[in-house]
Amino acid sequence: MSTFYVKAASILGASGVLLAAYGAHGLEKAVNGDVGKLKAWNSASNIQLIHSVALFAIATRAGPSSTWARYAAPLILAGTVMFSGSIYALIATSQERGSPLRRVLGPTTPLGGLVLTAGWLTLAF
Repeated sequence: MSTFYVKAASILGASGVLLAAYGAHGLEKAVNGDVGKLKAWNSASNIQLIHSVALFAIATRAGPSSTWARYAAPLILAGTVMFSGSIYALIATSQERGSPLRRVLGPTTPLGGLVLTAGWLTLAF
């Protein structure tokens, strides 16, 4: 497996720790204590951290000709960026319902979840 996915997993893990710490210690003031936004940020950072470990495991355990890893790794990377990234972006930019950016990023979150699901299912077959 390519070292690209080892590096991507490492970057996802490191940034996930930083984003989780920000969510726990700095975000509350920025979102005026909005519990929904705090929970969404926490969910995004948890998903990111869990999938950084999964991606690292796939990248380090798969052989160069591993068919399942060839499909699972990009799906898990893309799904994590889509799912967690869209939540971070929506909260960081304070996008309200109906805004143009929210119309683009809003559907990205569940689509990212579907891509993550596809990545996990790829590992099953």
